[in-house]
Amino acid sequence: MNALNIIAPILAGLVGGIAGIYLHGKITRDVKILLAFSGAYLFGITVLHLMPEIFAHLSFKAGYYILVGFLLQIVLDLFSKGVEHGHIHQSDQKSKQFPFGIFIALFIHSLIEGLPLTESAELAHHHHGHGHHTQELLLGIVIHKVPEAIALAALLYYYYASKKKVLLMILLYSTATPIGLLLGSVLVNSAIEDPLHVYNALLAIAVGIFLHVSTTIIFEADEHHKLNWRKILAILLGLGLVMLI
Repeated sequence: MNALNIIAPILAGLVGGIAGIYLHGKITRDVKILLAFSGAYLFGITVLHLMPEIFAHLSFKAGYYILVGFLLQIVLDLFSKGVEHGHIHQSDQKSKQFPFGIFIALFIHSLIEGLPLTESAELAHHHHGHGHHTQELLLGIVIHKVPEAIALAALLYYYYASKKKVLLMILLYSTATPIGLLLGSVLVNSAIEDPLHVYNALLAIAVGIFLHVSTTIIFEADEHHKLNWRKILAILLGLGLVMLI
């Protein structure tokens, strides 16, 4: 198992958490630009790399798994209130109660993202391009996790007086993706007949989530729903990075 797949999401979460504390709980324009870049990258890698692979192996069944992921993210949004999109509501910041619903929804969201990061000898035997797509996917998750962790830390900043407690909760949240990776490995390796089918099903569910999150980030430009040149540039850079790798 590649240690980078475990360490990178945790480091990305901690970097975002520290940045969220440094920004004193504010989501700045620069954070939104980073969100736009990450959303464009996720959208590009999903459409250009992941979806063709999924449909090549699952045929029409891929669409059902993608819909499951998409609908699941809609349900998670009801509890997370769009924190993974960079949304922080004033009512949430002023609340004295720990945002359990938001935290758990983000944890599940991150766990599902980690499911297709699994690597195994069985997959490598059946699909030689698997490792390449895994690294592309890891990069997308890491890029997205930084602004996501910033938004979560910004919310927790108003709940905890201690910065150490905020970082502790961010560390706990950051372990969700590696846990998802380990769970994905168990599911794939326990599939006796067709581990590749199980892997692509997990990937399709994650892709449904990526489609929802990335398109929401891209099309929700700002509070006034207007695109600006900085965001357009960030989107183009995100798509350009996908085409280069």
